[in-house]
Amino acid sequence: MQSTDIQQLLHRYQSGHSLERPFYTEPAIFDLEWQKIWSRYWLFAGTTAQIPRPGDYFTWQLHNDNIVIIRGKDGQVHAHHNSCRHRGSLICLEEKGHAPKLVCPYHQWVFETDGSLYKARLMPDDFDKAAHGLHPVQVQVVEGFIFVSLAQNPPDFSQLREDYARFLRPFQLDRAKVAYTKRYELRTNWKLVAENFRECYHCGPAHPEYCSAVIGANMKESAEAVLAERQVAWREKGLAVDTVDFQGDSFHFGIRYPLRPGVQSYSLDGQPIAIPMGQHRDFDAGVLGLVTLPNFWCDAVSDYVWTMRLTAVAPDRTILDLAWLVDGDAVEGRDYTTDRLVEFWKITGEQDWALCENNYRGVESSAYVPGPYAPVEADVVGFVDWVVGRLRE
Repeated sequence: MQSTDIQQLLHRYQSGHSLERPFYTEPAIFDLEWQKIWSRYWLFAGTTAQIPRPGDYFTWQLHNDNIVIIRGKDGQVHAHHNSCRHRGSLICLEEKGHAPKLVCPYHQWVFETDGSLYKARLMPDDFDKAAHGLHPVQVQVVEGFIFVSLAQNPPDFSQLREDYARFLRPFQLDRAKVAYTKRYELRTNWKLVAENFRECYHCGPAHPEYCSAVIGANMKESAEAVLAERQVAWREKGLAVDTVDFQGDSFHFGIRYPLRPGVQSYSLDGQPIAIPMGQHRDFDAGVLGLVTLPNFWCDAVSDYVWTMRLTAVAPDRTILDLAWLVDGDAVEGRDYTTDRLVEFWKITGEQDWALCENNYRGVESSAYVPGPYAPVEADVVGFVDWVVGRLRE
């Protein structure tokens, strides 16, 4: 596909309608998205609970870049390109592990956790080690959530930090523990997953379990009265209740909304799953929902936090990494069981994965043409407008 063809597609885009097929299927569009979005914005990488000790690390493949996120000797989180400064070999070969120092398996150059070069064997005495540290990756941590950016000058992070901190502080995620993780590889375009998670038009027929927990999710009833009542109680507890909406070119969102009366957690029976997290003392915090474009979704209740990290791999390949976090003092078998912890989002998520893969198969059809979004899909329109706006820059 030529650049003129892409320009014509962008020019033809009609807000309020789904995208033309090439936006979902063409490698040239996918590459442009990596240039204009994935390589420029802040990406959710994981949580500090994944790397509790100095030397703990995990790696993440982002298109052609492999990065390593590691807890340093000073307790701080560092991110580096996982590419040796000698001849470029990958240093950390495992997806997660522990390494007091990072040793290249090829020629045994040794790097500190902060990326500085510690030792380069058999190099001359006048070799400048200070000029050969690992290339850094921009990293920000907000209340236990780790974000990275491949850009030299990424968008300002301060507003996201301020907004998320007040929502996340009560969970004390830096002392939480990862109770379970699950990876899914979907045959679909990443934008179709994002679109799915920006609307509940489909929730009534597709998600009976979710609709039984969240008032208003079925689009047949109003949650306004319950929301107004719960906001009074949440404010008295010191919980953040003001919605952070997408504005203009902003890329993050936050909201607190109510569960159904009598429902205390995201569980199939509505009962608590684990002990309350952090500063929470009961099961009445509603649901905290967070979104950071292009790759992060989070739903948190009083007793556990569920995160979804999306990685776009190809036009028709998307990887989803899910994690369930509980309080750091929670003991499996006593305070929670893994089966109960994961079953709600396993069921709900897999319902969505099937919808997203079916959506992609239909978009591939020669009969597909962009259709109009319903009024209740306004947030999907906002997302697609945001993507097109970035590609037009």
